[in-house]
Amino acid sequence: MAIPDKIAAANKINELLKGIVAHGGLRVKYRITVDPPLPEERDWERPEILVEFAGPDSALLLERGAELLRSIELIALEILRLPGTEHEKISFDCMNHRAMRLEELRLAADVAAEKVRKTGAPYTFAPMSSR
Repeated sequence: MAIPDKIAAANKINELLKGIVAHGGLRVKYRITVDPPLPEERDWERPEILVEFAGPDSALLLERGAELLRSIELIALEILRLPGTEHEKISFDCMNHRAMRLEELRLAADVAAEKVRKTGAPYTFAPMSSR
């Protein structure tokens, strides 16, 4: 199911981020894009709203596995009252971190698949965040 009013949702996200950036003293800028163009090979993730951060404090957003970035994203999802099955409709990224992480996961999956083909033994990944 699509987000009913993407522009209104983007405006709510903008209001949230203005407050977080200003009151948090974060030196970052952000861009909110509705229906962002994405490469065809990104078929696993097609957000309806993409929020991209960049700036001197980008490292703060990306520390500890992008914990702060993911926390801000979660607050936005809660404010929009999106059910868990709809969380992929909104995507937050900083300095292309998400795309690089997804590529890293794809490579890890390729390596694991090759090990399974060679050995016939199952492969187990370590626990990781769903986002």
